[in-house]
Amino acid sequence: MCRLFAYAAPRETTVSEVIGAENAEAFQQMTTVHNDGWGTAWLAAGPGETVPEVESLRISTPGQHDPLLTSALHEAPSYARLVHLRLATDQHKRTKVNTHPFVEDGIAFAHNGSIIPVERFAELLDPEAYEHIQGTTDSELYFSFVRQTIREVDGTVADGVVLAVQRLRETFPGASLNSVILTERELFVVHANSTARVTDAVFRSYGIDPADLPIDHNEHYYKLAMLQQPDGTTVFSSTGIDLAGWTRIPDDTITRIDLETLELSQRKIFGGRESAARLERAALNDSTIDELAQRRSRRAG
Repeated sequence: MCRLFAYAAPRETTVSEVIGAENAEAFQQMTTVHNDGWGTAWLAAGPGETVPEVESLRISTPGQHDPLLTSALHEAPSYARLVHLRLATDQHKRTKVNTHPFVEDGIAFAHNGSIIPVERFAELLDPEAYEHIQGTTDSELYFSFVRQTIREVDGTVADGVVLAVQRLRETFPGASLNSVILTERELFVVHANSTARVTDAVFRSYGIDPADLPIDHNEHYYKLAMLQQPDGTTVFSSTGIDLAGWTRIPDDTITRIDLETLELSQRKIFGGRESAARLERAALNDSTIDELAQRRSRRAG
């Protein structure tokens, strides 16, 4: 149960530049609730290098007043970046090895959800996979299974991710499998939470008063939205910041950004392919993001 953010851009830029300083500050303020650490991964090229590599930073303490998180949001430019704010579930310890994003094989991975019971991963993972597990989280097991499936299909990263999520949904039918994946060439956003539910009782079980959550957390905690800007910059975010004018990502889809061309494509995870344009026009069943923003404004007033 965390917060996810990611972007891809045609030039090196910062989180603050792509969503505005107020939204970047609001994102950092969510660490008052999502206070079990934070992490970020981004693309960086060293001196004389032409191909950027995935770099990462993980901090296991709250980020509300952390100058490193402030710098990552406002002062650290990159062509692509993901940021994760952690709210630990099921008594997983607040440690660096449990903090997202996890990075292995040139892939950075961050997850928002709870996948239980974790013992069932033993049915999915090869025994040797556990030799590379450093922490105790379901999210790291999810990442391990994604990498295992990518190797198994011997295809694209997208093919492996889709197959992994399909298999996980069969084994964990009520789990949120939302995730962001960054490689040196691609950014992926998995929006697979249509069977997951979060209630006030769940938040209270973690010592959180639901009244302290932004208004759209209750109805749309696991929902992700995206914003495409005229220069090709594409931004993805969980709820909790001002998403007026953004488009809700359709349920049970994977979105891919080619980091060289910034071409966007989307495909269904459970079913056939659909064009990006058609998926982007998908309407909300209950209310639009603009309506949510208006409700938030009325509540604040």
